[in-house]
Amino acid sequence: MKARMKRLRERMAEQSIDYLLVTDKANRRYLSGFTGSNGFLLVGQSKNYLIIDGRYTEQAQQQVKESEILTISASKNQWDYLSEITSHKKIGFEVETISYTTFKALEAKAKESGSQLIETKRWIDELRMVKSEQELSYLRQAAKLADQTFAYITTIIKPGMSEIDVANEIDYYSKRIGSEGPAFETIVASGTRTALPHAHASKKIIQENELIMIDFGCIVNGYYSDMTRTFALGLVDDTIKNTYEKVLAAQKKAIQAVRVGKAVKELDKIARDCLTKEQLGRYFSHGLGHGIGLTCHEYPAVTSEAEEEIISGMVFTIEPGVYLPETFGIRIEDDVYINSEGVAECLTQTKKEWLVIE
Repeated sequence: MKARMKRLRERMAEQSIDYLLVTDKANRRYLSGFTGSNGFLLVGQSKNYLIIDGRYTEQAQQQVKESEILTISASKNQWDYLSEITSHKKIGFEVETISYTTFKALEAKAKESGSQLIETKRWIDELRMVKSEQELSYLRQAAKLADQTFAYITTIIKPGMSEIDVANEIDYYSKRIGSEGPAFETIVASGTRTALPHAHASKKIIQENELIMIDFGCIVNGYYSDMTRTFALGLVDDTIKNTYEKVLAAQKKAIQAVRVGKAVKELDKIARDCLTKEQLGRYFSHGLGHGIGLTCHEYPAVTSEAEEEIISGMVFTIEPGVYLPETFGIRIEDDVYINSEGVAECLTQTKKEWLVIE
């Protein structure tokens, strides 16, 4: 935590910012350890303040070690504290995550107290992009739980179950073995519904000889995993298997291409070019992946428009997919860590060879 704060304060000093107001929940947790859903973290050059309401006082006292905890009351709200601390100071704020309502209130209070507002963009996201050994440990555990959950699901899935039955089994089993909850709404799609990239698990009954796509994740100490596997439940058309092999080849090629110093967008291009050569490029309708950590989708986005370079310590997904309208879809997704040697290491370990469950 101290190292994170030191780097952030150095950046604040470069912009002559006295205080940085952190309103994003994940960023607040990253910098203070506070997991509550509401509150302001005010980062100063020598002292931090966590401004909360009475629901969180005891929790904050247990979790927060390096910030003074200020609890609002009927006579003193968060804006009163903010005005008192930051009067005639330069206040940075997170332009991409602050709500409009909060910004307007901040703007009004800054005007009253003679403070100057300064926009900041992705400062904390860029710190979060590089994982510490402790963060990596949590991410490994979350990935392992996903692997274990998928292995379990392959032993119980069968024709006659609904998609939502399978999703519920995934959510329940993953929590039973240690996940804090689902990383997002678990996706289970079958048959032609696999052509929907983010299909909600429905009441559709899974049939014999159908394609199944499952996309889910687990959470350990606030850190997420995200994995997708597509497989056959019985016999399916050879076209589906052949398409699967092409998507897998694109994913493997992108993973093998990971190198420190390479542009992130090059990975998207490599996978996209691979699929385009197979006349599947037009069916790859999303970016190649996304950062993952304290949220399931975080900085950087692994897309054709990404401006970042790959650096050691990053963790992001690589998930090429093709979706043939009203026919079928294939997606294969893994979480990869850029290790000290500058290459990708898959945190999710579930095998990717074409799988048929009889």
